[in-house]
Amino acid sequence: MSGPALIILFLASMVYLFISIVKFKMNPFFSMISAAIAIGVLAGMDLDMLVTGITSGFGNICAGLGIVVAMGFLLGGMLSAAGATDSLADAALKKFGEKHASLAMNLTGYIVSIPVFYGSAYVILNPVLRTLSQKTRKPIHVYITALSVGLLTTHCLVIPTPGPLSVAGTLGVNFGWFILYSLIVSIPGALIGGWLYGEFLGKKVYHYDEPTFTETEISAQERHSDEKRAPASLAMAIIALPLLLIVFGTLIPMWTDVPMIVSVCKFFTAGNGVIALIVSVAFAAVTLRPYVKEDYAPLFTKNFNEMGEIMLLLGAGGSFGAIIQASGIGDYFVSLLQSWNVPLIFLAFLLCLLMRSALGSAAVAMVTTSSIVAPLCSQMGESGIVMGLAICAASMAFATPTDAAFWLVQKLDNLSFKDTWITHTFGNAIACVVMFAIVLLLNACRGFLPGL
Repeated sequence: MSGPALIILFLASMVYLFISIVKFKMNPFFSMISAAIAIGVLAGMDLDMLVTGITSGFGNICAGLGIVVAMGFLLGGMLSAAGATDSLADAALKKFGEKHASLAMNLTGYIVSIPVFYGSAYVILNPVLRTLSQKTRKPIHVYITALSVGLLTTHCLVIPTPGPLSVAGTLGVNFGWFILYSLIVSIPGALIGGWLYGEFLGKKVYHYDEPTFTETEISAQERHSDEKRAPASLAMAIIALPLLLIVFGTLIPMWTDVPMIVSVCKFFTAGNGVIALIVSVAFAAVTLRPYVKEDYAPLFTKNFNEMGEIMLLLGAGGSFGAIIQASGIGDYFVSLLQSWNVPLIFLAFLLCLLMRSALGSAAVAMVTTSSIVAPLCSQMGESGIVMGLAICAASMAFATPTDAAFWLVQKLDNLSFKDTWITHTFGNAIACVVMFAIVLLLNACRGFLPGL
């Protein structure tokens, strides 16, 4: 099949994914697997090679991320069950005061979403929004925007969440450096798209309305104030532990060549940081035990069950990306870029934007795009970290009705379709633009920046 025909085939697959998922409500797993099969057949791939590509693409993602995602789910489940996320929100409000309550909510979301998945974290922290709105007499839209953008920023950029984890693994970059630069990129995005944009909405777009819900609903957080909850300091230590193990495991070998120390560092950073996460889960299990009322066995089972769908979606994204590459579409992109002189960083960014809008899942869009971009990155001598951050930043935008998070925000907070776009979608789009601008700056300076 000719190059232009391959591009048409790729675009047609995007349209198919959008229609099948949005209009016909097909499960994204089946949509992506069927799209991968259709691309392979229409591109004239050998059928044995097609099957091998689908299974190997799926297997590679699961092999690299299975244990890591499982540990991430367990960590988040224990923190939630121990009331640690509530403690973090209370501590942030106490630290920043009611005047800067939206900043506290934004930073709380930013921190909590590192170990806890976006959907779970938003549900857990949502009752705090109404309480803050009433106490500060600001529109609830201010806090919805602050929390939503804060949560999604780390969900899309900071390891150990599955999306950025898969991007870093697929591109073969150093996890420690990726974490450091993802923090540099994501913090301004979260603050501008979540906190500052939310405050703008509260001053220029919305006004405060007296609540019509009951005192019980308003005080969901206060209702549990007498319960024994894990302190915020312990929650912060648990969240920081895997990140510190990975970062220091990356940096320490640069300062010493003592064999034993280097071996220990490699032990904690190998396998996508799986040992660092296992150690963190063990630490959490011991330190949070006094605060978790239920037994760990059913809690772990519940989190493993929730993990299943995530792994299927990530695996299907890996299959789709593998077939995109094996069909020749990736190679044609290389020749097209060379003839047009289009920088790879823009291709990676736009490709992820397109897939994010079509697939609805930021994680799936990231893993699929990185599968396509990885061989191009090595061929063109680009920085894997910069390309990975561009892909992760792009996954923030287009939080449209194809994304379950869009409906989660609308339903939980009783927003209109328009208001959901203004708060959730536009806020995350602003964060995306800010972060991509920083990524471009890093790319321009990568000649003298370490790790790039």
